[in-house]
Amino acid sequence: MRKSQQRLLKWIITAVMAALCMVLDRFASFQVINLKIGLAFVPVVLVAVLCGPVHAALTWAVADLVGALCFPFGPYHPGFTIVAGLMGLVYGLFLYYGKLTWWKVLIPAAINCLILGLFLNTLWISQLYSSKTYWGFFIGRLSTEYSILFPLNLIFIPVLHRLGIFLRRRMEA
Repeated sequence: MRKSQQRLLKWIITAVMAALCMVLDRFASFQVINLKIGLAFVPVVLVAVLCGPVHAALTWAVADLVGALCFPFGPYHPGFTIVAGLMGLVYGLFLYYGKLTWWKVLIPAAINCLILGLFLNTLWISQLYSSKTYWGFFIGRLSTEYSILFPLNLIFIPVLHRLGIFLRRRMEA
């Protein structure tokens, strides 16, 4: 496949996976005001392995922005979109380059779930609902949402990485 065709294919994959990510995030996840449990990270991990960090960041940021504008759960906060893009970037930086090792599974899952998802998204939630109970939201999300999402990341990332490597080899052939 020529280089221009590979680039076009990467953009097509990014767009399709952003749409899938939005559907999984908005319609196939369990959500209440301060908790959301779903598999919206799955298409982003695949894009991270197939296309790299920039495409993964754009996938999740676009999915979050379009989903928030077309199918809102509450008021829009740009912080969520920025964090979504950063999460995609983290997956891409760790999963696109080199062989998969245990730390390439653990570190992006920890950064995305604990630092970006738990600390920053909890901050945006507490700002949106003008709450002074950041730590209340934090503990609630830690004990429910991220006690489920972190192990899901650890399970799905190796499986999706193997699938992504297989598909990437097929794309490059």
